[in-house]
Amino acid sequence: MPGKAVAVLPSAATLSSLMLGVLAIIAVNDQQYPLAAGLIVSGAMLDMADGQLAMRLGAISHIGKELDSLADMVTFGVAPGMLTYHLLLDAGVALPLAILVSLVFVAAGGFRLARFNTLPSDRSAYCKGMTIPTASLLVLSGSFWQHWTIGPWWPAAVVAVSCLMVSSLPYPKPRHLMRLPRGSWAVPLIVAWLCGLTVGWQAVPFGLCSLYALSGPALWLYAAVRRRLGRG
Repeated sequence: MPGKAVAVLPSAATLSSLMLGVLAIIAVNDQQYPLAAGLIVSGAMLDMADGQLAMRLGAISHIGKELDSLADMVTFGVAPGMLTYHLLLDAGVALPLAILVSLVFVAAGGFRLARFNTLPSDRSAYCKGMTIPTASLLVLSGSFWQHWTIGPWWPAAVVAVSCLMVSSLPYPKPRHLMRLPRGSWAVPLIVAWLCGLTVGWQAVPFGLCSLYALSGPALWLYAAVRRRLGRG
C-alpha cells in the first residue's frame, strides 16, 4: 500500500499544476495579473517536479503523460494566453490584434503538446521546439517588464515565441545544461548582470529566458555548420 500511495505523487503534482492554472484564469478575470503570473510560475515548478518524481519513483505511465499534457494546456497555454490578452489591451493594443495574438499562442502551445505526445520517448534527446512551460515563462517575464517590452512590437514577440514552440529547433533539457562545461555558466551570469545593471532586476528573468530562446537557433546553426564542414 505505501508503494502505491507514493506512486500517485507525480499525478498529484500534475493535478495541482492544473488547479493552479484554473486559479490563474480566475485571477485574470478578476484583473489580479501579478497573482495570475505567480500561480503560473508555481505551476511551472510543479510541472518540473512531476517529471522528476515519475522518473525517480518508476511511476511513468501513459495516463500520466496524457494528464501532464492536459494540465500544461491549461496552465501554460490558456492561462498565459488570457493574461497576455488583457495586458495587451491595457497597453493600448487594438482588440482584434490582442485576440489574434492570444489565440496564436494558445494554438501553438496545443500543437506543441500534441506533437510531443506522438514522438517516441527519448529522455536523452533534445526537445523539438521550445516547450510550452518555457514559452509561457518567457512571455510572462517580458509582460511584466514594461520599460519597453509591452508596446506596439510586443504582439510580434509573442507570435515569434509561438513559432519557436511549433518549430523543429533543438532545445536543451535540464540534463543537457547540467553537463555544460563550468565556464559556460559565465554566459547566463553575464547576461543577468548586464540586465540588472542597465535596466533593473525586473529584466533579469526576461534576459535569461531570451537567452534560452536563442539557444535553439544557435544549436541548429552550429549543427548546420558542422554538417557543411563535414561534407566539405
